[in-house]
Amino acid sequence: MSSMLVCLDFDGTLAELHPDPYAVRIHPGAERAIRRLAAAPDTEVVILTGRHIAGIRQILPADLPVTVVGSHGAEPGPTLSAADRAYLDNIEAQLAPLATEGAYVEVKPFQRVLHVAQVRDPAVAQAILAAANAIDTGGRPKTQGHNVVEFSAVSITKGSFLAEYKRAFDVTVFAGDDDTDEHAIAVLGPRDIGIKVGAKPSIATVRLDDVDAMAEFLAQLADERQA
Repeated sequence: MSSMLVCLDFDGTLAELHPDPYAVRIHPGAERAIRRLAAAPDTEVVILTGRHIAGIRQILPADLPVTVVGSHGAEPGPTLSAADRAYLDNIEAQLAPLATEGAYVEVKPFQRVLHVAQVRDPAVAQAILAAANAIDTGGRPKTQGHNVVEFSAVSITKGSFLAEYKRAFDVTVFAGDDDTDEHAIAVLGPRDIGIKVGAKPSIATVRLDDVDAMAEFLAQLADERQA
């Protein structure tokens, strides 16, 4: 049997999106399928999330047999330099005045993230995002996702992480729902499977409607790997 890496985004892929990121739980069907996949021969399951590891650990079952990689592949990762830390402090200071009307700033080890999902007025949310997008990053990475703008001190992406990690496997399956997941889909090879969950534009070859469909796909994959 060929070795397989099953690499999965979390929010919008294994769990529904929610204004409160800590109110979500992994889809029960997806959890069952992941446990079966992890027990299958020559199969590893990785959750590759934009959340920081401490945050995702708060909502994942403690005994879920997966490798957890946070901050879009940066965590666990390199030690930040003094310049990196100063950059993040500066970004945090510029984002602080925008944390109004329900918007808030999330502090992650390698990033600072402005969230607007809890802003009730869509026009206000868009204005806050526009102001955040206008912040000068000096060439450092800035990414917009579902109701967020993220500023990173490092250039590591889901794609750069996956390109290296997948080398140990014959086949890689990657699934995600957001723009940041396109970086990972872009590094997949001809034998690999890229899955887009939801309706956003994608270069993925497989499209699944929602989290329920993703859970069903994982269950079918577990059947095949355990056959």
